[in-house]
Amino acid sequence: MTLVTRGDFTGTTSNKVGKEKMAKTLKKYVWVDDAGKIAETTDNNLPKSWRKGKLLGVKGQEISDVQAKEWGLGTKAKAPAENKGK
Repeated sequence: MTLVTRGDFTGTTSNKVGKEKMAKTLKKYVWVDDAGKIAETTDNNLPKSWRKGKLLGVKGQEISDVQAKEWGLGTKAKAPAENKGK
């Protein structure tokens, strides 16, 4: 015997779980310039040395993991190269 609930028919329970996993909250303001370079700032001003730019996301906004990966946010730092000069 299988228990069937209302959520099984509407699909609301499974959608919410997947949506929460995929959401990322921005910690900074995200900007893009005319050349396509993306930068983050802590305040709501353009990054230094930029004349023009568009605001992509604001602090506290939720974006998908795919969007964050496309913007290059949340990537880990690269390991330092080995010093071969010694």
